[in-house]
Amino acid sequence: MALILKANLNHINEIIALAKETWYATYSSLVPLEQIAFMLNEFYNEELLAKQMNDPQHHFLVMVENERLIGYSHCIEKEDSVKLSKLYFSPHLQGKGYGRMLMQEIEKAVKLLGYSTIELCVNRGNSAQYFYEKMGFVITEEADFPIGEYWMNDYVMKKTLS
Repeated sequence: MALILKANLNHINEIIALAKETWYATYSSLVPLEQIAFMLNEFYNEELLAKQMNDPQHHFLVMVENERLIGYSHCIEKEDSVKLSKLYFSPHLQGKGYGRMLMQEIEKAVKLLGYSTIELCVNRGNSAQYFYEKMGFVITEEADFPIGEYWMNDYVMKKTLS
């Protein structure tokens, strides 16, 4: 049975390993490999993750099964909403209901924090868009974000919690 836990500093190396596994599987058909390597280095280094985990505006959850990290999420409190910054699972586990379980836990946590809106960005072309739509998110705009010398071509999606 999978458990959802608040992430701690001991999870950082497993999060980084899972990020590498999922990012190459997910993005290699969407962006250049050099961009994936750059972004992993930017967003998944031990120092940055530790700083974020110690920031009360950042919230990490991990899903663990058989003492192995199989998925994680990272949310950031904004002025009037929570941004779902990261939600990833091992590619071989996608489509098995784990994402739905973690999303339901995220929604509960967002409500407990006093927010009613979750927003996220998903790369145009990433099939995760359809998962988010099934979870009740709607595309509100197309946006292109510079990251170093690269660009992320995303949809901004939002969900209002009831």
